[in-house]
Amino acid sequence: MTDITRRGFVAAGVASVALVGVGGFGAATGQVDRPFVRPPGAESNVRLAAACNRCQRCLQACPYGIVTPVPLAESLVAYGTPTLAFEHGYCDFCMQCVDACPTGALSYGGTRERDLGVAVVVKDACVAWDWSGCTVCKDECPVEGAITLDDHDRPVVHPDFCDGCGRCEQVCPSASLRAYDASVQNKGIVVVSRASEAAHAAGSVTSEELASGRYACASDPLAAHTQGVHPNGPQDGKGAGHENA
Repeated sequence: MTDITRRGFVAAGVASVALVGVGGFGAATGQVDRPFVRPPGAESNVRLAAACNRCQRCLQACPYGIVTPVPLAESLVAYGTPTLAFEHGYCDFCMQCVDACPTGALSYGGTRERDLGVAVVVKDACVAWDWSGCTVCKDECPVEGAITLDDHDRPVVHPDFCDGCGRCEQVCPSASLRAYDASVQNKGIVVVSRASEAAHAAGSVTSEELASGRYACASDPLAAHTQGVHPNGPQDGKGAGHENA
């Protein structure tokens, strides 16, 4: 679980108060719309930024340590609000973060309750793109039909099924297999917000395209998945087979 320092807690509190004064600035600069990957129940970046009081209870409630605050360097307006990082775990929709939220910034119901984003293949980082044999993301994906293989055994993501749980990003071995080339992304597949330009990429993207489109707002958000069904974890939040290595 992410440790919350006294300084960080106070800074987040100050930021939440400051948002009253910078709301107009955020709207003018578009920072409030910046498409971060959010926890379950975040209907939109705008609504979450407005409703979240930066208490960080969702961070403390997450049993897998994947909820983390948006850094100040990435957004003044969204600073301290929750985003997701899948380096050491993935989301099984235990909904403990939603239960812990006191403001409704994360809430039940709505199209985003169980839709975090969509996975995107990064072709210059994906091992299967250059070499054959790696099917880890497809093999480990908990949603049937979300990731398939093309005629060259390369992963293909199907947005209508993918719920952005992050399992594929967590288990992707690209970072270790491509350690000799630091110019590419650490992972060959990553989850992005459906509100980002990167989510609209057809097939795959390069590391450069991902970097430019990951936090750029698309004119229209990609539609939420309609066919994928993620297996629910037990009520205690400890999903079967869930890793936190």
